[in-house]
Amino acid sequence: MSVRETNKQRTRHALANAAVDLFTQRGYDAVTMADVAESAGVSRRTAFRYFASKDDLLMEYPLSWLPLFDEAVERHGDLPLPDRLRAASHAIAAHIEVDPEPVKRAMAIALSQPALAARYAAVARQWIDRIATEIAGEPPESPEEAVRTRVLASAVMGMIDTTLELWAAGDEPMSPLLDVGFDLLDGAFTQARQSKVELR
Repeated sequence: MSVRETNKQRTRHALANAAVDLFTQRGYDAVTMADVAESAGVSRRTAFRYFASKDDLLMEYPLSWLPLFDEAVERHGDLPLPDRLRAASHAIAAHIEVDPEPVKRAMAIALSQPALAARYAAVARQWIDRIATEIAGEPPESPEEAVRTRVLASAVMGMIDTTLELWAAGDEPMSPLLDVGFDLLDGAFTQARQSKVELR
């Protein structure tokens, strides 16, 4: 990653972390983008260059994990698909648990704000798209294949979402919870193979 990209990423994270702090202290509705910019030490214009609205600030966390997912699945490309997805999820969990509190607080805020539901759903769709690509490798050849691939990707994403919510609300490490979820999904991957879904 170039120095410029590293600095951009650092600024994005600084804004997201400042937003979480302010939302926690004052309440989501009481905080403006100008407040977040000031707390992060950047101009209001700079804040809006990175985030179109304060609704986008909390989405920085799950979106920033997509490159980590890509790196991990490439690194574990020799593993069968279920193990590759599990390894990538563990890599993201390890990254999150280096500094878990901002993520936990961001999740609590996001789940308490109905206005963020649509934005979160859009981010979840991006993740489902990425997982579906990892499952199939190429666009499905038939509508039936598309349904099977998409349902399997949605099941993986639903399990990860549930795991994140339970982890954020408790004190357990994330990786063992992910293992429980992936163990449950083993049957779904087996069924997918029996339904002739081409798994990468």
